[in-house]
Amino acid sequence: MLHFNKNLCLYLILFITSMSCSAKSPIGLKAEKYVISSEKDMESRSLADLAFNKLQQYTDQKDIVLKGNSNISSNYKTIYFEVSPNSTYDYCLHLNKNNLSVTLKNKKDAAWIISQIVEEISTIDDRFKATDLPPSTIKFSTNCNNFDFSYRDPHYASNLIPGNSLIFGNNSVDLDWGIWGHNLAKVMKDINDTNIYALVNDVRNKDQFSFSSPELINHLTQYILYNFGDGKEKGYHFMIMPQDNNLVCLCEKCKNIGNTKNNATPAVSYFIRKMADKFPKHKFFTSSYNTTIELPKEKLNDNTGVFLSTITLKKGVDLSISQPKTAEFIKDLKSWEDITENIYIWDYSANFDDYLTPIPVLYSLQKQLRFYKNYGVKGVFLNASGYDYTSFGNLKTFIAGALLKNTEVDIDMLCSSFFKKYYPQNHELLTNYYLTLEKSFAKTNKTYTLYAGINEISSSYLDVGNFIKFYQALKNVIPETNKEEKEKLEKLYTALSYTKLQIAYNEATGIYGCAEFVRNKLVIKPEIKKILNNLSDFPDYGNLNNYKEANGALNKYIDIWKNKIINKRFENLLFNETITILSDKDEGFEDTQYLNNGLPGFDHDYHQGWYISSKDLKVRFSVEKIDGEKSLNFSFMNNDRHGFYPPIKIEVWGDNKLINTTENVNYDTALEAIDFSLTLNLTDIRNIEVLFTRRELEKSKIACDEIRLLN
Repeated sequence: MLHFNKNLCLYLILFITSMSCSAKSPIGLKAEKYVISSEKDMESRSLADLAFNKLQQYTDQKDIVLKGNSNISSNYKTIYFEVSPNSTYDYCLHLNKNNLSVTLKNKKDAAWIISQIVEEISTIDDRFKATDLPPSTIKFSTNCNNFDFSYRDPHYASNLIPGNSLIFGNNSVDLDWGIWGHNLAKVMKDINDTNIYALVNDVRNKDQFSFSSPELINHLTQYILYNFGDGKEKGYHFMIMPQDNNLVCLCEKCKNIGNTKNNATPAVSYFIRKMADKFPKHKFFTSSYNTTIELPKEKLNDNTGVFLSTITLKKGVDLSISQPKTAEFIKDLKSWEDITENIYIWDYSANFDDYLTPIPVLYSLQKQLRFYKNYGVKGVFLNASGYDYTSFGNLKTFIAGALLKNTEVDIDMLCSSFFKKYYPQNHELLTNYYLTLEKSFAKTNKTYTLYAGINEISSSYLDVGNFIKFYQALKNVIPETNKEEKEKLEKLYTALSYTKLQIAYNEATGIYGCAEFVRNKLVIKPEIKKILNNLSDFPDYGNLNNYKEANGALNKYIDIWKNKIINKRFENLLFNETITILSDKDEGFEDTQYLNNGLPGFDHDYHQGWYISSKDLKVRFSVEKIDGEKSLNFSFMNNDRHGFYPPIKIEVWGDNKLINTTENVNYDTALEAIDFSLTLNLTDIRNIEVLFTRRELEKSKIACDEIRLLN
């Protein structure tokens, strides 16, 4: 109590002093010399030592950073540190003319607060050069604050670079989790004890665990002790999720605990309680997913929590309880409040089918984080591009991290300060483009989907004309830019060459298209090869390998351009004909451009050139100007994972008469695209209708590429 009173008195004195001084003139951190001091406990002294070393690291004049036992002049600034686990606030700053007092609740935030201080000093004292530190995001005045979320994890590549998450004040799956996702199986892969596995249909099944098993509890206990300790030095998080299937253990013990055929929650909750009891300094999380969708019957330990997914909620717009899916989510969240105080969300902040095209996520993220905060969410895992490069990913890591600490930060100001810091020569170009992207999309009040191709992107958040201007402006400034900044811009330009190609492919013969007609043949423009060569530089950059989350290798994408498109001339007697869809159209496929724009689809990517139908597909086109025997050619996607299969039957009708039927279309199931052709005599026929019948498989769809009519 005496210690508390001493600190309270010190804070009041500093606060009153700072208020008195601030009435006269603004108080800054700049001083002739900086004296680093602290409370006498080990953690506070460690914090002060870290600050001393960091300040010395960023200046050549070592004598201007002193230890606390130095003689203090009136022109010196004492920076005083304390780690106080019982503090009401996550951090407090108390500033007056000669002193900055810094109090941290948790020592894990040490690197962040010190980086903030060093960066702030470097902006006002040119004896310090902190070129690698992000801009400061907090106000250096007398104030105390709590972070809006206790767990903050923007899952971008910049946050996963060793050391970065600590400097940004973020969490990281690499540093904070002992087990993440469905990875309990990886931990147990070398364990030969079958008792750890679920009893399903009276047989031990290695595809699922028995969460009542004493052996499983013992093996995980030993794993944690060996790899992470008891948590007293550092507490870790552990995700305890069943394997990603519908199997549930029905051994006698699991059944007695409460398991049923479709509900594993009772045994999983039992397991989590056991582990939480054994390791009170670690945290153990379950999920509301699949066989654990039902809530536990009893309240969980204080060091446990739950992850709720936001995948069903709208992205890019305000969330409201008036939205049915949002109302359902909040209902689930409130139900979990009776079970645990630690409710984390698995949120999303990317287009997982296109990492490289710029996507505006920050304005809407701010709105949605405010919403989650108001409903008591304690932690956020923001799923983004992960270890892969994404355009403006470093900016988003910085600002998303700031938003997770304080949802009221000024995004525009942080965006400007970020680009000024890291791109001093071209910050205006980058700031103007990115903020225009955010503001323009915000005005539309449209949502963005988590899996979108270029056609949907162009109609939602990407202004194609503005992008083309920005891409050209980047090309123009790169040669005049200094080395370090130049390298970063070259990487961005290389990545954006993918978007340039996507636009060119999608527009085909349009103003920004990749092709033009030459003597009734579709010919690829020469400049497309230059853009492809730009993109082909991607191996020069460490994590620029994929353009999307799954099956998105850039080398494969480039190979398709080189082998199927570049230097090719495409023919089709249907180029100038209208293809009409007679069957029901899927949303987003009202336009039939992909059926006769001349360009081949990408075998591995259903967004690239495929007309998709979740129903039997029926089309019609005129052949009034065409006569004689012709070859009718189709290409169909074959992708079991996404439910795309060639049709089981193709019927061709000429002027309402059936003229060709092909049933039980045979194909090589190993191929990603299936080509099919048939010969028709079109003499005296005016209109052709083709009916593609889907295979009788659950959620079967047809993805059709070009319908080509050839001589």
